[in-house]
Amino acid sequence: MRTSFPFVAAGLVLFLSLAGCNKKATSVKATKASIAIPARPAAQGSLVVVGTLQKVSGQFPANDLYKYAYVMKYSVDTVVEGAFASGEILVAHYDPRTARSAIQDDQKGKVGGTLSTFREGEKHYLVLRPLDSAWTGALEDNYPQEKSPRWFATWAQGI
Repeated sequence: MRTSFPFVAAGLVLFLSLAGCNKKATSVKATKASIAIPARPAAQGSLVVVGTLQKVSGQFPANDLYKYAYVMKYSVDTVVEGAFASGEILVAHYDPRTARSAIQDDQKGKVGGTLSTFREGEKHYLVLRPLDSAWTGALEDNYPQEKSPRWFATWAQGI
């Protein structure tokens, strides 16, 4: 069987193109893709981190009387965007009893992500804003002794 040159050349070009795709990229986009985070989260923030949930202090109150944000402690594993100096961060999550995708009240569109539960030891991709600029409602904060700033999660996704 005889193969013509154009087909061999095209096959060689295709092979070399695909072989080049296997090289490891070192850009931020490649890092983001490797931890399965959204290319464009629906929420805005001034700090984006990957963190491990260290402590959920106490029980989430019932959310039938009022809506609230609940402060949880994370260790920061990676700063994706923005600047953060410390290893731990306090993050307030809106209505933690409700899955992020199921929020249907006035916070819909302001809070998002894929989390449905919060378990200590899990890694989360978090888009954060300073708490004072993002939340003015009720706050459940079991860390009154810690003076570090609080952040509000506008996006929370497990990774």
